[in-house]
Amino acid sequence: MVSVEEVRHLAHLARIGMKDEELRLYAEQINEIIEYFNMLDELEIGNDVEPYRMSRGYKEMRDDIPVAFPADMLSNAKSMKGRFIKAPKMG
Repeated sequence: MVSVEEVRHLAHLARIGMKDEELRLYAEQINEIIEYFNMLDELEIGNDVEPYRMSRGYKEMRDDIPVAFPADMLSNAKSMKGRFIKAPKMG
């Protein structure tokens, strides 16, 4: 269980000023989140379930095939310098 003092310490480390009521609120919310994770820990899913990233996704990625860049896409640029888009200076 996370105490108000622990939240106060974390806020101090992060240099975040908090009122006592905010500290109590965050301590309560953190404890609710931890309780939820504890409930998830208790679920019995068995060993036959693969995580999503292992069973899908990476296997289904497409090959990286270069495609021609249509010149009409550059027609929306305000200013061009040769084949490059010219933008205003930043900072």
